[in-house]
Amino acid sequence: MAAHPSNANVLHMELCVLADEHEGDWGVFTYLPKLTFTADLQWRRRFARAADDLAGDLERGRWPEPTCTAEELALHLALRDADERGDEEHATGRHGRLPVHRYDYDFDTCSEVFFQDYDVLMLYSARFDGIEDPDDETNRYMGIGDLRPAAWFDPFLNVPAADPHRGFRRSLRRLPIRLVAVCTRQGGAGA
Repeated sequence: MAAHPSNANVLHMELCVLADEHEGDWGVFTYLPKLTFTADLQWRRRFARAADDLAGDLERGRWPEPTCTAEELALHLALRDADERGDEEHATGRHGRLPVHRYDYDFDTCSEVFFQDYDVLMLYSARFDGIEDPDDETNRYMGIGDLRPAAWFDPFLNVPAADPHRGFRRSLRRLPIRLVAVCTRQGGAGA
C-alpha cells in the first residue's frame, strides 16, 4: 500500500506547505493552471484551505480523499513536491524515526490510489484549452464536468463533502502522532 508512515508524513508536510504559502509567498499559485492566475484573494484562500483539509484527513488518521477539484489539484501538487524532494531530505528528525517500509517514497503508487481520474491535469495542456468549460465538445464527450475556477470548490457527488462552514486556519501545524495511524490501515482512498 502506498501510504506508509514515511509517505503520509512527507505528504502531510507538503500539504501544510501548500496551505501556508497563500499567506505571503504565493509561489504555489504559479504552479496552478494559467486559467487560475486571475483568481482573487478569497479564491486563493479557499485553495489553501483545500490543501489544509487534505492535511487534516491525514491528521485524523484517514486517507487524503479529494472532495472537490481544488483538493484534487492540491493533492497532485503535494505528491509532485514530495516526489521531487526525495527521501534524503526527510531522513532526519521525527521523520527519520518512522518505521521503514519498502514502499516508502513511492508517490507514483500514491497517485494511482488517491485519484479517481486525472482530468484536472488536462488544464495544463494548451492542447486542451477550453476543456474547463462543461459546454466544450471534448469536455462533454469525455464527461469531465465543470473545471472553471469558480467551480473548483463544488463538492464531488460520490464522496462526502467538506463542511461548507468550516473556517480557515492561520498557523503551521506540527505533525501529530495520530498521523501514523493512517499508514497502518488496510484499504485505499477510493476508486
